[in-house]
Amino acid sequence: MPVNLTEQQKASLSRLEPDLHNAVYSANYKKAKELAAEIQLLLRSTGHETRLMQSKNWLFEAALNAGEILTAEKGFRGVLAKTRSTTKVHLEAMALLVVCLLKQNKITEAELLIPKVLNSKNIKTPEKRRVFLSNVSKRFEMEGFLSAIKNLESENWDINQIDQEAVDAVRINKTEQELFSDIGAAIPKSVIEYVNRIDRASRKHLTHIELKYLPAPNYLEKTSEQGKSFFDSLQLVIWKSICDPQSEIYKAWYTNGMSHFLTKKYYTFAVTTVLLNLGFAVKAIAVPVIALFIKFGLEVYCERYKPGEILDGSSR
Repeated sequence: MPVNLTEQQKASLSRLEPDLHNAVYSANYKKAKELAAEIQLLLRSTGHETRLMQSKNWLFEAALNAGEILTAEKGFRGVLAKTRSTTKVHLEAMALLVVCLLKQNKITEAELLIPKVLNSKNIKTPEKRRVFLSNVSKRFEMEGFLSAIKNLESENWDINQIDQEAVDAVRINKTEQELFSDIGAAIPKSVIEYVNRIDRASRKHLTHIELKYLPAPNYLEKTSEQGKSFFDSLQLVIWKSICDPQSEIYKAWYTNGMSHFLTKKYYTFAVTTVLLNLGFAVKAIAVPVIALFIKFGLEVYCERYKPGEILDGSSR
């Protein structure tokens, strides 16, 4: 049985745990390791194993966000081995392990785990289960899009031309729906097929009621929905670079205003850099994506598309 924590230990944890949690979002794996080591010294001696494993989940999620995928995968497997299957910590580790597998394009292995995650009964109340199924299946879908486009297609780009075409699309007042449709029309069929595999795995063994918490099975048949879902997925790789208050782009927005911001082509450089790094340099995708960023504006985008925790709002 865990022993009661002293007031001093509680005070230390009240500082260390939020700092570790914040290291997840900043992808600061080095800092996360330092904080997790301090937490381990406090909790291992007191027998608070489940709480310690929660800090391990944060540690390895920081590694995941920092691109240390193999380290994260090994870590989440370790948490799974040390926690009871009935705990939220265990469920979170399994869900994040699926993310690791999808990032490595290990879709066959991921397909075996996805139903186990979504069929977990750790989240019991109907409303929290609805949120859980919606959030987790959406995260898996987003990871699927990013995995499917990696090193798929690369064109020679003229950044100035791409920027001008995006500005023109906004100037002629293309709607969000039209821009999403433009993106969807340019997404290769193989990418949609890949994401549909993940969707089929997500639906396995769910009850009739639970299936209603997910989008209709054929919703990705519409090009506008394909485009919207792809645009959603980009938050996983672009949000921090433009929405972190310490980023050059964020500072430029609040220091110099929109006209200077657009003149400097900040959105264009941010989007094209992300797509190039993914190995998916497709002009027909880049132009409407940039146009959507211009239409939203930094404040709206950063608020609307902020990535959440994989079990966000789903605690028991």
